[in-house]
Amino acid sequence: MNTSSTIDPITLEMLWRRLVSIVGELGSTLRRTSFSTVVRDIGDYGCAVFDADARLLAQTPDSTPGLCGPLGAMLRNMLVAHPPATLEDGDILIGNDPWAGSGHHNDVSIMLPIFHQGRRIGYVMTCCHHVDIGGRRATTESRDNYEEGLRIPMLKYYRKGEINRDVLSFIESNVRSHQTVVGDIGAQVAACHVGAERMREMCAEMEWPDVQGLADEIVRRSEEVTRAEIRKLPNGTYTHEAKVDIVGGETLVIRTAVIISDDEIVVDFSGSSPQVKPAINCTLTYTAAYTVFGVICLLNLPVAVNEGTLRPIRVVAEEGSVLNCTFPAPVFGRTAIGNFLPDLVYQAIAPAAPERVCAGAGATPMWGQYMFGKRKDGADFAPFNVSSGGLGARAAQDGVSCLAFPYNVGNTPAEVIESEVPMIVEERSLWQDSAGPGRFRGGFGQKYVLRMLEGDLGPVGEVLASFRGGRFIYPPAGVLGGGDSPNGFLSIRGTSDDAGRHVIVRAGDRIVSHIPGGGGYGNPQERERGMVEKDLRNELISPEHARKYYGYSDA
Repeated sequence: MNTSSTIDPITLEMLWRRLVSIVGELGSTLRRTSFSTVVRDIGDYGCAVFDADARLLAQTPDSTPGLCGPLGAMLRNMLVAHPPATLEDGDILIGNDPWAGSGHHNDVSIMLPIFHQGRRIGYVMTCCHHVDIGGRRATTESRDNYEEGLRIPMLKYYRKGEINRDVLSFIESNVRSHQTVVGDIGAQVAACHVGAERMREMCAEMEWPDVQGLADEIVRRSEEVTRAEIRKLPNGTYTHEAKVDIVGGETLVIRTAVIISDDEIVVDFSGSSPQVKPAINCTLTYTAAYTVFGVICLLNLPVAVNEGTLRPIRVVAEEGSVLNCTFPAPVFGRTAIGNFLPDLVYQAIAPAAPERVCAGAGATPMWGQYMFGKRKDGADFAPFNVSSGGLGARAAQDGVSCLAFPYNVGNTPAEVIESEVPMIVEERSLWQDSAGPGRFRGGFGQKYVLRMLEGDLGPVGEVLASFRGGRFIYPPAGVLGGGDSPNGFLSIRGTSDDAGRHVIVRAGDRIVSHIPGGGGYGNPQERERGMVEKDLRNELISPEHARKYYGYSDA
């Protein structure tokens, strides 16, 4: 039965929205049943549904692109290891190969094939960042991929509805917080079952044997819309070269070429630095995920992301480069590079599409802390604490303050970090003068001060910590005449440091982070006087800043 011939436009729209609602319910189920703050409070996960041909139909819109984007690649790799004809109702697959999926071991993918009336009609996928995966504690000091924990091949976690105890035992034996890890995997399995049930319900209501006809319509229409939007952009090759500082003060070069040819876009990173020893290398799947996300944001399509929106966009990076590393390169801290990619696309294409881009994001790369230790009551703690800088300014609007872009996870609430770790949040405030100046200024970053508690409320012994962050040398850039925002700053026990290394933290130690704001857009001298005055009244900028960048003589 060809279902597409029977779908009128109104029914098509309703069912399309229903698919988006299904992945939303997938995400809600995952967060509500998860064991870790990483999933529950930060939202570091991705969910998606695919048709029987492994075409993406819908993905959770509030998830991080680094986990959602590679789900299609992971699914296709799983189906190579376990061809569709070998899958049975009740099977569930698991895997975390960085080169097949989201780029590092902590992100574990779960896949459930959907069967309806004995027929395979699609697949449900979830991916979560797990609090531990064995190996080294979270750090960019890994020397190769073998040090980065348990690498799970494409295996059957369930066989015909029965859990594979061998796989479960291997995972439990190789991760530290095994109850939390196995609990979060269980939440992924539960979410997949919800998605599968909702897809079967839709087929039953419509009296369809499968969803292929609906999928054909969604993919075809979405591809047409995407290509039409690309045709609005001027053809040409637009380039940008950026320097990025990484752990140890080393500098990498990322060369970006955005090639627009009628109704297609190719983003080519050829000529970028080769892969490096610190664990900040990106697999091509991860590079493509963040690059495509940046392009999709630029296009501002009227339809949700699916296979059709992805077809006209291609990403190229040389094998062996920092953006297409080869095994066994260490990859744990790949956000230190991958998070920059949307910014670099916008810097390249800004002259051709000034109304569609934003300036550099101060949240890029992700800022946060991993803390591993023990409480006085004997309980272990191993949370991931995230805090964000400001979004870059846009063509007609100031940037948003303290927004996680492009990785789209939440700022960990102070109450959560204080309940999970024997620490207190001494300060969390907007950082004055941290927004890049411009006709529209960037969003503000934040000052974030943590202190490890002492005495009975403090930890037992030493706490092993690892820090994320960046922009210590090269600040978030303004665009089209806008100014840069300040560099990031990190100090531990009063000593300035960079991010990525293991650090021992003890009771009474203070961790101070100054997370940059976003870059500015356009000439600061063209900013409306009333907007400058409002920022002065709110003490978001100082009189000195107003005079220096905006020529505000009354400040």
